[in-house]
Amino acid sequence: MPFKNLSAPKAIASLKAEVVGSAQLETHDLFGVVTTDPVSLSMHVVSATTPGKITNVSLGSASDLALINRDVAIVRSGDDLWALLDIQHKPKMDQVGRDIKSLHGCPKGGTALAIGWDGQAAALELRQYEVGGRQFALRGQVRTCDLGPNECFIVVDGAGGGQFRVHPGLTPEAGASAKVDLPAEVAKWDLLRGGREMSVLFKKGSPQVCAIARDGKGNLSAKLVMLDAAVLGLAVMATSVFTIATDGKVRLFNGDSINRATGDEPIVPTATVQIPMRGEPTVMAATYKGYARLWIGTRAGDLIRIEAAKGGLGDFTG
Repeated sequence: MPFKNLSAPKAIASLKAEVVGSAQLETHDLFGVVTTDPVSLSMHVVSATTPGKITNVSLGSASDLALINRDVAIVRSGDDLWALLDIQHKPKMDQVGRDIKSLHGCPKGGTALAIGWDGQAAALELRQYEVGGRQFALRGQVRTCDLGPNECFIVVDGAGGGQFRVHPGLTPEAGASAKVDLPAEVAKWDLLRGGREMSVLFKKGSPQVCAIARDGKGNLSAKLVMLDAAVLGLAVMATSVFTIATDGKVRLFNGDSINRATGDEPIVPTATVQIPMRGEPTVMAATYKGYARLWIGTRAGDLIRIEAAKGGLGDFTG
């Protein structure tokens, strides 16, 4: 059954600094966000509405976050990677990487993937009491990446708009289990949300996205879809796509409306809710253990949560 409704928004925290990255840890029902200027790590129990634990971090900036377990996080600061150990108490900082283009955490925890500027990558994990990495060479120029619980989704530069690939496991080392060429219009798009049934490549500030659907036989198809507002953040759950737009509204687009989309005509959202917030939205993420929840962070430090339901309004937890 597709998602049909969105709950009223709930204010979870006011972090007083720009939210720049997020990560979930399904195994411990945790969701974390990192802010910059100043840098802090905020950990929240997914099913709770009480404020989470905030830990200040002595870094000049931050941009990405991955959670290895409830005590260990990795933060990208500029092109450097820093492991934060014992984050539930007084964290110890340890530099674990340099010249890093992007950092991607696994929703289940346990590992993270670091993409370097030099065509190399590293699978990061906790080894006894420190974070270590197994390095390997990437196949092609990886533009963007996302990790699911058991799959790695990447976009590789090439002819036209490049190629979207799905790899089994949590790195792109194994041969792709599925791939599809992308339209030329997306050659510079660099944000990806991967999913088992639906993935989306997009560019911040554009109302157009590239929806990549996977059928029951594992075959992929990609097409451009015009939405009704410019996208600042996006999340995917099953066949549904959720966006936060420049007008401060969260929109739900179910798979049927995306599949029917043609040409440049904007598709109509299945549900919409206005977010009361300070500052432009900067981060959007989804957690889907138990209830389906959307998290929105803003430039002013607000953290807001919304629930998505497949039935009526009575399906929300309240």
